[in-house]
Amino acid sequence: MARALYPLNALWFLECALLFLGPSATPPAWALNLDPVQFTFYSGPNGSHFGFSVDFHKDNHGSSPFVVATVQGGVWAGELVLGAPGGYFFLGLLVRAPIASIISSYRPGTLLWHVPNQRFTYDSSNIDYFDGYRGYSVAVGEFDGDPSTTEYIFGAPTWSWTLGAVEILDKYYQTLHRLHGEQMASYFGYSVAVTDVNGDERHDLLVGAPLYMESRADRKLAEVGRVYLFLQPRGPHALGPPSLLLTGTQLYGRFGSTIAPLGDLNRDGYNDVAVAAPYGGPDGRGQVLVFLGQSEGLSARPSQVLDSPFRTGSGFGFSLRGSVDIDDNGYPDLLVGAYGVSKVAVYRAQPVVMATVQLLVQDSLNPAVKNCVLQPAKTPVSCFTIQMCVGATGHNIPQKLYLNAELQLDRQKPRQGRRVLLLDSQQSGLTLRLDLSRSQSPTCHNTTAFLQDEADFRDKLSPIVLSLNVSLPTQETGVAPAVVLHGDTHVQEQTRIILDCGEDDLCVPHLQLNATMKGSPLIIGADNVLELQMDAANEGEGAYEAELAVHLPPGAHYMRALSNLQGLERLICNQKKENESRVVLCELGNPMKNNAQIRITMLVSVGNLEEAGESVSFQLQVRSKNSQNPNSKAVLLDVPVRADARVELRGNSFPASLVVAAEEGDKKQNGLDSLVLRVEHTYELHNDGPGTVNGLHLSIHLPGQSQPSDLLYFLDIQTQGGLQCSPQPSPNPLKLEWRLPTPSPSSTLPVHHKRERREAVLPAPKPHGEQETVLVSCDSAPCTAVQCELQEMARGQRAMVTVLAFLQLPSFRARPLEQFVLQSHGWFNVSSFPYAVPALSLPSGEALVQTQLLRALEERAIPIWWMLVGVLGGLLLLTLLVLLMWKVGFFKRNRPPLEEDEEEE
Repeated sequence: MARALYPLNALWFLECALLFLGPSATPPAWALNLDPVQFTFYSGPNGSHFGFSVDFHKDNHGSSPFVVATVQGGVWAGELVLGAPGGYFFLGLLVRAPIASIISSYRPGTLLWHVPNQRFTYDSSNIDYFDGYRGYSVAVGEFDGDPSTTEYIFGAPTWSWTLGAVEILDKYYQTLHRLHGEQMASYFGYSVAVTDVNGDERHDLLVGAPLYMESRADRKLAEVGRVYLFLQPRGPHALGPPSLLLTGTQLYGRFGSTIAPLGDLNRDGYNDVAVAAPYGGPDGRGQVLVFLGQSEGLSARPSQVLDSPFRTGSGFGFSLRGSVDIDDNGYPDLLVGAYGVSKVAVYRAQPVVMATVQLLVQDSLNPAVKNCVLQPAKTPVSCFTIQMCVGATGHNIPQKLYLNAELQLDRQKPRQGRRVLLLDSQQSGLTLRLDLSRSQSPTCHNTTAFLQDEADFRDKLSPIVLSLNVSLPTQETGVAPAVVLHGDTHVQEQTRIILDCGEDDLCVPHLQLNATMKGSPLIIGADNVLELQMDAANEGEGAYEAELAVHLPPGAHYMRALSNLQGLERLICNQKKENESRVVLCELGNPMKNNAQIRITMLVSVGNLEEAGESVSFQLQVRSKNSQNPNSKAVLLDVPVRADARVELRGNSFPASLVVAAEEGDKKQNGLDSLVLRVEHTYELHNDGPGTVNGLHLSIHLPGQSQPSDLLYFLDIQTQGGLQCSPQPSPNPLKLEWRLPTPSPSSTLPVHHKRERREAVLPAPKPHGEQETVLVSCDSAPCTAVQCELQEMARGQRAMVTVLAFLQLPSFRARPLEQFVLQSHGWFNVSSFPYAVPALSLPSGEALVQTQLLRALEERAIPIWWMLVGVLGGLLLLTLLVLLMWKVGFFKRNRPPLEEDEEEE
């Protein structure tokens, strides 16, 4: 029994389709070989899902209207084949019946009727078939090697617990082949299609799995869909593994939901296929991809992509149908259903013009042969002829064709660096408009080009590539032409420059390189300048575009390079990136001739060596563009990296000397014998770099331990710059206030930090038995030790420790006949550097600080007899001086004669 609901709906839509595509309503036949711009679409009632399924139908008048919303099935040799995936409680079934029997048994007004000779597949108790949805997709073809029989293909996308399968049955419903899916829940078998894609006159099978998920680089699964192509082998062999896998690229696009044979779309002898991704494309509006057939099967990349012209959610491509020429131009067309917007789009194929393009040029160019004159300077140049030939063939193409031809010279070079140009225009390109006739032989055109002077370019080795590209011109109205251009639309040939390389015209250089360096080792943190001295030589034939390549390590920067070449004392060098490293390239000649020897001196600054390790490497090589033996052996220079720092220790006393009044004068000071003097010994550390140091230890030894008998009483230790100090014994045991009160202007202190007029700072004449100046240090007195630590000291950092002390006057005055020098001693050392490299040396040093103690004598009156003796002595000296001057005649003058005396004479 067959339900009449489907045929009646199909017939109703057929009437609508006939109204759309009647003879007077034939749409224009503009198309690419499926035109994505000039297409025609038809609409059904809103919400009707118009376009859910589509098909072509040839009527009695020979025109080709199409049917919209047909049932899932196919027509083969007068037989209707249907799938029913819900049959047998979702096992699914397949039914077929002769179309003649369906029509003859129909009674008007009957919704259900019995059709003789209809055949159903059988129920099955195999657990793999449970909920398998057999018949979800249906196709027919020839797969048993007997052309007189028909085989039936149906998909079961949930067969064997959603693994999916496709079965091929013979006319008795016996299974010939069963193809299994590769991934659970991929819906393998959702769509099937049969066509011959490789031109071997055997049907091939395509199976869609629109829910297939691929594993991407981030280890996440992406639902993209997949189509499997099974090529039918020769002989009665089972179908093997898929010959080609077409995988979607867009997430949730459902690539492979529909597969439609298109026939030979471009008339190249191979059938083509359309695959839909109804939720792919821009904004998920839907997309149809066209894959061309070829001898190996299908092209792996789509030759054309049709994006949906409708809104998102249209389901564009949910139904496809091709292989029928509805406009009788000899090329099959395509129907695309978009049930989400109740529309159907018609894409018509246009005639294909097969182009044949030929480009002829001589094999080699001799720069020495100047056979042309370049205007207007009348410069002799080497020229050659280029011949371009273009032909066109095709089915149902126009008698007259117009093509644009574009010639490009030396196209692999940038426009400003091309080695050959056209003689007439001195340009690197030419555009022609060619008039072709379908009946004529190819049209040819000649032009002349010339080779530029060798001084104008460097590359003499690589071939000179010429290309010719032909295309269809856009019509004056701005509309694309009514044909499509395929075939050899782009062709290229090449020629080369003849070189002075012997009879074989093949230059084989023998490049050598030796290198030394100055400026080793490199110091972390320093402004290192390394001098690389290199000797390059060529003991073979000419090396073209020879260059010195110096690979710089991280932190190195090129400064300049000098050579012994006359005229090229300062080499032309450029710095660029190669494989994520920086390399300096210096030109050595083009060519670098036989027996050439060049000495190069290159200066390189190197910094940022903190993470460089124990050495950095410079890789040097002389390279050329020759095809054989182009480079010298690479030279590797390892430059050691070391750590070093210059740390200085400076000491100072504030004040440098102390002047103390005598004890006699002190008794007049209101009994202030207990007043003391403040003394500071300061030690300053300075890291002058270049490196940072770790584990700095500073020791300071000062005479005295704050005992009553000591000259110095230690008050406090003050630090700056991060020093952590600990004295032993602890200072200021009496807890004295170290800030001295400021005296009033009228008070008189027995101590002075500057000398007044006539105040003696030197001791009085020594009485018999007085001792020399006494050095008070830790060698001669009890000692206070100060230990300081600094974890890290960077370049330029300073650290300071100041020891505050009082000079105890009672102890000083207890030794009236002695002069003192108070001396402290500081020294430091460094334990390590914060770098993983050896150190040149670990800094260390010492310093001494001295404070001189001077006694001031009281001012005394000058005796009167000293003044009398001085006055008398002065008068006596003046008298003697006058007598001496009189004796020598100083007081006798010779007057000049007067005028009167002259007249008397």
